Amino acid sequence: MKPLYIISHVACSQPGYLCEYLDQRNIHYVRISIESGDTLPQPDAVSGLVLLGAPISVNSDQPWIEQEMALIRNCAEKEIPVFGICFGGQLISKAFGGKVYPSPAMQIGWHPVSTTEQHHPLFNGTALPAHFHAFEWHEESFTLPSGALPLFSDEITGNQGFIYRSCLAVQFHPEVTPEIIQEWVARYEACVDKPAIGTQDHHEILLDVEQKLTAMRKITDLLFDWWIEQTRQVS
Repeated sequence: MKPLYIISHVACSQPGYLCEYLDQRNIHYVRISIESGDTLPQPDAVSGLVLLGAPISVNSDQPWIEQEMALIRNCAEKEIPVFGICFGGQLISKAFGGKVYPSPAMQIGWHPVSTTEQHHPLFNGTALPAHFHAFEWHEESFTLPSGALPLFSDEITGNQGFIYRSCLAVQFHPEVTPEIIQEWVARYEACVDKPAIGTQDHHEILLDVEQKLTAMRKITDLLFDWWIEQTRQVS
């Protein structure tokens, strides 16, 4: 089987729990870093592509953003699964004509997310929870590309995830670990020093973090299971 490729954009954006999940199942993957100048893979070399987050806008003029969106479109043409997380999900939206724009409020911390009715034909009949709490850290949102299937939503930003062709996009962060959350809280202390609409302070974010992650991973594992099954269909 061809390897999965995981694209990290900056050092603070790590695949975290995704690698734990893949290692436990002996699934071959390759990690590359845009910040380190690594070359993007060719679609024919991968069984699937994961795009992680980044503390910049998809609408910025970095040349590699256009290159990644071209790679996303090429993978979709070849029916190669792509999984975009936060910034990665926004890349998928924009690659297929969606819009990425400032959220009504910056969203940081643990927030309720709802599952849409449209998910029912998917996931091999496995029912996703109707509601769950997910870890969020973003200040921009996306619209759905025309023809996309909405999966998740919330009351602050609206769209929280969708499927379009062979691409799965989510706005929340299923990959985080306690260590990643602690690093982000320390690195971006100014973002969490005062609670606001959509933003929790560092005490609330770190309170019972292990239990919160355990609860979120009930849906994370379902998403990962479904997506990995799609990659196994790539020759």
